Amino acid sequence: MTIDRRTLLAGMAAAPALAAAPALAQGKPPFLPSDIGRLKRVLVHSITTADRGGDRLDGGLLPYAETDMEALVAQQAGLIQLLKANGAEVVEVRDALASAIAATRASGIFATWLEASFPLLAADPDRVTADTILGRDPALRHRLGPDGNWRHYADDSASTMWTRDSAIMTPNGLVMGRSVSLRRRRENHLLRFCYAHSPLLSRYPVIFDAMEEGIGLEGGDFTVVDQRTILLGNGNRTDPRIAPLLAQRLNMDVIAVQTVKREFIRPARTGSAAQMLELQLLLLHLDTYFTLVAPKHALTVPWLLEKAHGEDNPLARYIRGARAQNLLDEEEAEKGLTMLKEFGRVTLYRAGTGKREDLGDAKLADHLKAQGWRFTWVGGARPQADEAAYAAFMERAYPELRRQASNIVQATPGRVIAYAGNPATKAALEADGIAVDTFPARELWAWHGGPHCLTQPLERA
Repeated sequence: MTIDRRTLLAGMAAAPALAAAPALAQGKPPFLPSDIGRLKRVLVHSITTADRGGDRLDGGLLPYAETDMEALVAQQAGLIQLLKANGAEVVEVRDALASAIAATRASGIFATWLEASFPLLAADPDRVTADTILGRDPALRHRLGPDGNWRHYADDSASTMWTRDSAIMTPNGLVMGRSVSLRRRRENHLLRFCYAHSPLLSRYPVIFDAMEEGIGLEGGDFTVVDQRTILLGNGNRTDPRIAPLLAQRLNMDVIAVQTVKREFIRPARTGSAAQMLELQLLLLHLDTYFTLVAPKHALTVPWLLEKAHGEDNPLARYIRGARAQNLLDEEEAEKGLTMLKEFGRVTLYRAGTGKREDLGDAKLADHLKAQGWRFTWVGGARPQADEAAYAAFMERAYPELRRQASNIVQATPGRVIAYAGNPATKAALEADGIAVDTFPARELWAWHGGPHCLTQPLERA
């Protein structure tokens, strides 16, 4: 069975309507008063060594083989153990999917959804299981066709482990995401089906659906500050136009934090690799450079989120020096310098109306500091002298930022879960009164995500 791009996109576009369910059981809000507080229930996707079958939409000819899957599985298991040790109930995507299939198979809803969302598997829906959809059936992963050559049927689901990106819980219900990547957009379809039909998830109402709006939103850009306020990274993986819509529909103030200045994000094109500046990858989502650790206390990247350092931050000094020595293309250097100058600028969209309030040229740290916030810096304390500041950033902050040092999740008040291997940031958190539980994660951070990305909190005290 083959499928062209037009048919694939049509199936993806149809899936929202086909996944519709009877009214979801209404839980009792607030489900998640903020991104801090005791974590009661969390959605994760534990990967297995079978998650390496390849993907039709990732642009590669052969399956990605550089990851040590055995180590990756063991490292993610370390996170699950810490979540449970801190008292959180862990819900697995596989279990939610299996229960959703069981609840809809007899009615035909499952077969209809499968045809729209995973058409290559739809010929015999009665034989399709959760593991089939997740690409874990070796009979399909390595199946030969009638001509004796390999025939592709199922994509691997390894990227689904970043459950934060697919959906985000808020005080009053769930916000469904919509990835800019067609490959990862399958995760949005998968989670929509689970939330609509799984008994494990049906108590959570969907209050905003970016798939239905047709606009990009990834959960790594979304932080619930409190029951009135959201921080929303935009311009890289989340469309800037979604901020006022969220303010209107969620009835919460939305503080939009600029990553790259864009009016909108163009849809991803099948078969073409995304061209991304190294800076955009380093600062992929809001949670790769900013997370909450306590009320009015954030762990974040030094210098880049302050207006005073828009042009003299260590990365700008590096880029100008590399350009002057012909180590960096002139055009790419200018893009990077422009991005850093404007990076972190904030705009407020008012709850209910979505009305925009210009905050001038303030950046995120400036805006929050004026409200009494304090910060722990990735890499530790910041030297004042230029030479010392540059050396500290390049030797401590930058490497630890690459290792997702700021990408942490809180399990209980005063305690966070983080990757091992970032000693300067760990020491800085502990000096500021935050206990840090760590687990080995060499294979995980290489995928540009951290514990915050690996967890989708459903309920907090």
